[in-house]
Amino acid sequence: MKGWGLRRYGWVSALVAVVALMLTALPASAVTDDVREFTRTRFAMPQGAQTPQSGVQKRGHVSPESPAEAKRRTDYVKTLPQRTRAADAVNMSECWDAMGPSTGGEDTLSHFTWCKVGLFTAEDVRCDPSCKTVGSVSFRMSMMGMGNQGASATEDRKIRVWVMLDEAAISAPPPDLTKRLRFAPACSTTNSKTTCTPGPETGDTFTLGEWSRFGGLSTNIDFTLPPGTATDTERLAYGDFALTSKVLGNPINTDSQIRGPESGFRCDSSPSVNYHGCVFPDVISQFWLKATPDVIEEANHVWKAQNQSDLTLPISPVGKSIPGSRKTGQPLERLTHAASKKANNDKSARYCREYWGRGYSQGNTKQCDEYPFQSTWQGSSVGGSSTKHFSVEVIDREQNRVGGEHLNAFYNSQRIIEQDKFYVDVLAADGSPYQGAGVPSGVAAPVQYSSCENSTLVEAKQVETAAYPQDVFNKYASTTARGWTGGDSTYSVTLPDGRRLWLFSDTWLGPLKADGTRPTDAPFINSSIVRQVGDNLETITGGTTSSPTALMPPPEDSHWYWLGDALVADVGGKKKLQVVFHEWYKFGADAWDFGFYRALVATFDPGDLSSPESIAPLPSKADVQWGAAVMSPEQSDDGYTYIYGVNDAPVNKKMRVARVKGSNIADAGKWQYLNAEKGAWMYGETEGNDITAGIANEYSVTPHNGNFILVSQDSTEAFSGKIRMWQGCDPYGPFGSWVGHDEVYRMPEPGPYGTCEDGKCFSYNAHVHPSLASGDRWTLSYNVNNFDTTVSPGGAHFRDPTIYRPRFVSFKLISTGTLRSKAELSYSASSPSRAPAFACRPNLPPIAGTFSMKAGPPCA
Repeated sequence: MKGWGLRRYGWVSALVAVVALMLTALPASAVTDDVREFTRTRFAMPQGAQTPQSGVQKRGHVSPESPAEAKRRTDYVKTLPQRTRAADAVNMSECWDAMGPSTGGEDTLSHFTWCKVGLFTAEDVRCDPSCKTVGSVSFRMSMMGMGNQGASATEDRKIRVWVMLDEAAISAPPPDLTKRLRFAPACSTTNSKTTCTPGPETGDTFTLGEWSRFGGLSTNIDFTLPPGTATDTERLAYGDFALTSKVLGNPINTDSQIRGPESGFRCDSSPSVNYHGCVFPDVISQFWLKATPDVIEEANHVWKAQNQSDLTLPISPVGKSIPGSRKTGQPLERLTHAASKKANNDKSARYCREYWGRGYSQGNTKQCDEYPFQSTWQGSSVGGSSTKHFSVEVIDREQNRVGGEHLNAFYNSQRIIEQDKFYVDVLAADGSPYQGAGVPSGVAAPVQYSSCENSTLVEAKQVETAAYPQDVFNKYASTTARGWTGGDSTYSVTLPDGRRLWLFSDTWLGPLKADGTRPTDAPFINSSIVRQVGDNLETITGGTTSSPTALMPPPEDSHWYWLGDALVADVGGKKKLQVVFHEWYKFGADAWDFGFYRALVATFDPGDLSSPESIAPLPSKADVQWGAAVMSPEQSDDGYTYIYGVNDAPVNKKMRVARVKGSNIADAGKWQYLNAEKGAWMYGETEGNDITAGIANEYSVTPHNGNFILVSQDSTEAFSGKIRMWQGCDPYGPFGSWVGHDEVYRMPEPGPYGTCEDGKCFSYNAHVHPSLASGDRWTLSYNVNNFDTTVSPGGAHFRDPTIYRPRFVSFKLISTGTLRSKAELSYSASSPSRAPAFACRPNLPPIAGTFSMKAGPPCA
């Protein structure tokens, strides 16, 4: 590499002048009467050169590095060819480029590369009697240390140092260039069981003229640390080396010593890596994980853990801080102890089971992936008892295996042994910086609206209260020893064998007292299933009979699950029950201080409903509570499952709609989201929009005579008692209500003038149960609660357990006439502000809601 010479870099000539001045001032006593001339050598680092960090412990594993220093070094090393054998061809420009064009210095670039660059000067001195420099030659002296590994315990436990002199600057008059110069090696170790020795090649000898004339002569020197009789399993030994510059035939000893790296070098024959070898330990190594297709899931997990740690699982009650990236300044350290690695693996697997279910492996096709890796001292168990320092994710089994192979290959190639430090960086497949998992966006498909020919408007008539199966539940609650005595949500689903399941969120369990009141120590859990066969009910919970728990126990003390709607799905060719769960968390002391965290879907084996086989996260970036209602492909009749959500608000909540092909809603990566303004199904969750206002947190969408009926509590005012009905031509709407004819039922319990004796009740969660329908006679349920949550015999829920039980109401859908014929609902993508319009104008009262009647020709 050119450009080091005197004309370009003034520090070389300045240093030569300083050395000459020092020698000129050499006292006469330094020489004897019979020695009047000699040659002196000197090695120096230029001012401002890069030097090792101060305070480095001689046998420390690694010198301290700031994140910026680590990034600078490892980004540079990434561009270099990897070398692990001392015999590999090298290029000294790698050291020069690492130091910068004009500084020189010393740096350990990697386990296998150490560099030192400075100024080497040889001066002829004449003393008669005072001493003066009579000629000098200066060189750029470059040293590159190369680590090594191989299969031989004696020949491959070595390092090689390549010494090069170039960029000669000769004074006028010149020194005696016929004098011969060699660099004599020296090596030592503190291990009494072995001996550090230079190899058979001890450096070439050239004249100063030859060193100067050929502009880049070099010599190689090996240093070997055999295992000796050491008995430790890794056969560890540390060595130090130095080079002494010797001018042959010099009348007095003026040799100068050039030391190797401050932390020396380390040799091992560790069973945790391949073969035998030596490295420069004074460095933090770098593991680059490329996001190639064979490990994309693991790469995404590691990237998320490093860049979005608070979004990872398990949840931490305090902010998560996951080590391993260069920006944290907290490297990982390798762990080889088998029992400790197993402890890491066991703890991580436990959290995978908690968050993804006991069957998270999905037939051994998935595995629990953890970061930091189980083979590090920062792993889930060894790294601490909390949950803030690690992340777990369920990923493809084969990708997990291949990712482990990449990590082990890094350990082997870089000789990462017990407690060796390293950083982890995720790169794109082409080696460029990685930005995380790509979020799909844009249009997935256009919205196609039905023509709704010969559709009719319907009203709810012939309303009957206390409908079936309200008495069945009341009788069961009054007699059960340990089962359900009250609960809310009240979703239902029918299994393929005809059994009906009732799904409840917060649930009281029995028994009740003889007088019908509830004991104050009654069990209370956050989710349960009541299985109905005929008029016989059976309660299913998690835990044990004596110690029941929720079907989904909360992962953290301040978190819990409430369930949403459910369906029977085809998962891998088998019929499974899928139930949506919403995770909530408490953030304050007030009763209403809780918030939505995320949505999940739990997949159950219909033969064992006590705990889910697997759990999968559902989209939650848009803060939408998906699963307020679910419509199966059999109901939609178009091959899609529709998942309805709530864009929550204190009042006037909004509907969102998503869909997925088939019935497996756990396949959340294939969901599409309705954007009615754009007239399109979108790939991205945040690209969807609200389509219907006034719905509640739970509602239902049910097919009826080619149309779809939305039933929900009215949320346009807080704690409303009104249950409304909307109508649409497609499962995704648009849904409109017939003004003056949209009320299905008015719940009598809410408010100070309601039917609750203390005036503190409120009603909520109204939705229809298709399995209870008989022709046009439908049944809905709603829940009742009380603001009095006092735990005492006089508290509302203890003196009257019937408060917290669903009410069932049946009604008949009565057709009021033809809405339109040959009509069409359409969106205008070019005018998204336009509401969808009927193509004709029926002779009926106006329809209000999320769409309105537009002027048009009269309907036929």
